[in-house]
Amino acid sequence: MSVKSFISAESYLNSFGISVQQAQEFIDLNIEHPEIIYSTALEYGVTTAMLSEIKGIPKDVINEYFESVDKEGQLIDGMSILVNSDLGTLEPLVNFNSNAGNLSNASLREATLNKLELKTDYDPFFSETMKRDLHKDGIYDAEELGVGLLGNIPATGENLESIFYGSLINMFSALDKSEWNQITELQNSGSPEELHALLFTALSEPPSPIAWSETEMHDMVAVEAANIIDKYWNNSLIGILDHSFLGLATA
Repeated sequence: MSVKSFISAESYLNSFGISVQQAQEFIDLNIEHPEIIYSTALEYGVTTAMLSEIKGIPKDVINEYFESVDKEGQLIDGMSILVNSDLGTLEPLVNFNSNAGNLSNASLREATLNKLELKTDYDPFFSETMKRDLHKDGIYDAEELGVGLLGNIPATGENLESIFYGSLINMFSALDKSEWNQITELQNSGSPEELHALLFTALSEPPSPIAWSETEMHDMVAVEAANIIDKYWNNSLIGILDHSFLGLATA
């Protein structure tokens, strides 16, 4: 289910008690019915990269196969809970929030709620009942999260909320004021390609010391959090960080 695979297709299938041979046999049996293979892959979080590994067929061919029945392979590759792009060297920015005071989860939650178009959008955004715990084991693993450095974590809304705010704080901590001004200008009038390039470069080179006071950081994170949550409910991207600067930098 993750754009970037963290384990082999064999290991992933084995976690469901399924062998590669069984998967191959299922695909061969249903080869005339792409929609069945697609819906089953979606149900189990099997990506096009895994299907390619299972059958030894290029991903492009698999995508064309699904397109023959109006299905998009990229959709089954974009079901991770946190982010649905390969973060590469930026992955360490995704982490829990360990701050207290103004930058605690409780303080940021209150500020974000006050900025949302609909306050009722907040809890479902983080609720574990809305996210895919594919193994139904109460644990989110790397494939489900879309990042590998966090390891396995308990599948709770509180954990997702902490990672959300911790990651936003890390993103803003990586920006200086000049970069922030350029980002704001490009968001208003620049091209997506220019914004992508600037964000990736800016997030890769954190300033020292951090450019923002605690009060500034609190306000910036709350505004960005509300913006992300508002967009989430009106877009097909399902990762809670897909609309963040990190998601835009690696899309």
